[in-house]
Amino acid sequence: MQPLQGVRIIEVTTNASGPLATGLLADQGADVIRLETIEVGDPSRHVGGVRGGVSGYNGYMNRNKRSIAVDLKDEGVRPFIYDLIKTADVFVQNSRPGALERSGYGFDELHRINPELIYLSISGFGPDGPAAGLRVYDPIIQGASGFASAQGVDGPPELVKTIASDKIAAYTAAQAISAGLFARERGTVSGHKIDISMLDANLAFLWADVYWNHSFVGDEGFEPKPLISEFYRVVKTADSYITTIIVGDVEFKAACEVLDMPELLEDARFNTLMERFTNYGLMLSEIEKKAVSITSADLVARMEAAGVPCGAINTFDEVLDDPRVAHSGSIIEFDHPRGGRMRQARPPAVFNDEPAGVRLPSPALGEHTDELLGSVGCSAQELASLRKAGAIA
Repeated sequence: MQPLQGVRIIEVTTNASGPLATGLLADQGADVIRLETIEVGDPSRHVGGVRGGVSGYNGYMNRNKRSIAVDLKDEGVRPFIYDLIKTADVFVQNSRPGALERSGYGFDELHRINPELIYLSISGFGPDGPAAGLRVYDPIIQGASGFASAQGVDGPPELVKTIASDKIAAYTAAQAISAGLFARERGTVSGHKIDISMLDANLAFLWADVYWNHSFVGDEGFEPKPLISEFYRVVKTADSYITTIIVGDVEFKAACEVLDMPELLEDARFNTLMERFTNYGLMLSEIEKKAVSITSADLVARMEAAGVPCGAINTFDEVLDDPRVAHSGSIIEFDHPRGGRMRQARPPAVFNDEPAGVRLPSPALGEHTDELLGSVGCSAQELASLRKAGAIA
């Protein structure tokens, strides 16, 4: 039994930050119901590799969920959607600020019909302010938060080649929802209104290491230190690449022995922990001069045997074949009714030695419209009438 079994979440979300947040909770047992637009649905349905009308992108974020295709602006269907929301514990949306309020699904309206509801909104720059109304995607937040600058401290800024800002906002939102549910269960608060801005979530994510030189106001007595970018580099080997972190005295000595570089032990730039922190980039450059003549497999094996943190840089295919991944069961496979045989990352949290899996494959658009609206009293005749009017699909 997963810990969120019995919790119902209704979402009006698109693309990544919202669907991924609720997807994390669906993996932990929550009953998640997606309200999607008619005909097109969530744009993520049309992104990435696809088979049988199922995209790998959407299929991962929206497993273990159900879907209703509905025109939320239609007043005829609104009473039934309201009745469904009365059964929910959580409502999640990531529309631009004000959009759902205009359709009758803002916090005030939904709190009135369900005072216990936890209502969470994800936006780019917050619910108000000079950028509140802008259309925002992941790269915009990477630029605004300093994420891109952190990748290019010694050169031009670089975007992280994944939707990192969306994912950070999603994990932040999922944690906030869990906290809201916990507080409600404790009886300290009933309903919650929670706002998550992607900008805030990413600044909080970056602050500890990327902004450690900006954590002190004023220059008096302050000693800046190199950023983590000095430590995060790949090392070229004879046949591919590895990565290593050499920090402590024992690790440094062992690495010098493995590489047969005793001269580094006598180098004043590296002979103390603080000097290595300060000159880490230079130390890696020296190490790379020797590493480039050794194969990755040989170097990793020797480093690991000597107790030096070290690892090969896997290609995507090598990740799938990595024995560590196989041992932990990190990748699961299942049969999707439309997408065929699929593989996905397993839900990472394992509760009571019981790994979670795929209870429901990602739904077709509107797959559960009749089932869910019927569960709140919408008759077959009313469903047919709403469908004819274009209010549902």
